[in-house]
Amino acid sequence: MVAPPEGDATQRLTSLRVPMTHDEMAAAVASRGSVFTLEMWLVQAKSYAGSILGVGVLSPLLYLMAMGVGLGVVVDKASGGGLGVPYLHFVAPALLLTTAMQAATEENTFTIMGGFKWRETYYAPQVTPIEPEQIAGGHVLGVTLRYLVTCIIYWAVLAVFGAIPHLLTGLLLIPIGVLCASAVGLPIMAWSSTITQDKGQFALLGRFVIMPMMLFAGTYFPLETLPIYLRPLGWVSPLWHAVELGRAVTIGAPTTAMMVVVHLGYMSALCVIGWVLARRHYRRRLVG
Repeated sequence: MVAPPEGDATQRLTSLRVPMTHDEMAAAVASRGSVFTLEMWLVQAKSYAGSILGVGVLSPLLYLMAMGVGLGVVVDKASGGGLGVPYLHFVAPALLLTTAMQAATEENTFTIMGGFKWRETYYAPQVTPIEPEQIAGGHVLGVTLRYLVTCIIYWAVLAVFGAIPHLLTGLLLIPIGVLCASAVGLPIMAWSSTITQDKGQFALLGRFVIMPMMLFAGTYFPLETLPIYLRPLGWVSPLWHAVELGRAVTIGAPTTAMMVVVHLGYMSALCVIGWVLARRHYRRRLVG
C-alpha cells in the first residue's frame, strides 16, 4: 500500500488540536469577558455609527461658525483683546470637551437602561461564565472608544479651522477629552445602573446637572467673571478642570504644576469612584 503523500488530508487530520473541554471553553470565555462584551457593544453601536460620525463632523463645524466665528467677532471687538487670545482660540478646547461630556452622558444613561431593562442585553452574557464586572468593563471599553473617536474628529476639525494655535501640545487635548468624558460618564454609569424605572431622571440630569456644568465651567467665558459665590459650581465640575488643562495645552494659558496635578487628580478620582460603584451595582442587579 502506497503511503499517503505529504500534505494529504489524513495527515492533516492527525495534526489537528484536541478540542477544548467544556471547562476549558468556560475558562477561555471567563478570561476574556470584557472583550466579548466590547464586541457586543460594537455590534450594537454599528446601528448608529453614522450618526456618531455625522455629529462628530457637523457639531464642531456648526459650533465653530456660531460661537467661534460669529460670536467671536463680537466678543473680540467688545473686549478689546481682553482675553489675550482670539475668542475662537479661547472657546475651541471647551467646545471639544463639552461634546465629549455630552457623549458620556448619552452613552451612560439610556444605554445602561437598555441593557438592564428595555433590551435586557446584559442578561444573556450573565448566563455564561462572564462576570457582571466584566460586562461593566466591556461597556466602559466601548464608550471609551467612542470618546476617543469623537475627540479625534473634533480635534481635526478645530485644527483645520486654525482654532488650535499650538498643534503639537494641542494633541494632548484628545486624552484630556477622554479623561473628562470618563470622569463624567463613570459616575453617571454607576447611578444609571441603580435605576429600575424611567421616570424622567435622565431628563432632570441633563437640565440640572449637565447644562449647569456647561454654563458654569468657564467654557464660554472665564470663570473669574462670575460672582465669587457662583464659582464653586465650576470648581466641582470635572468639565472646568478639563477646560483649564485644555486651554493650557492649546493656547498656553498660564497654570502651575500643582494645579495640573489637582485637575488630573480630581478627574481621576471621579473615574475611580464611579468605576468601583458601577461594578458593585452591576453585580447587585445581575446576581442579586
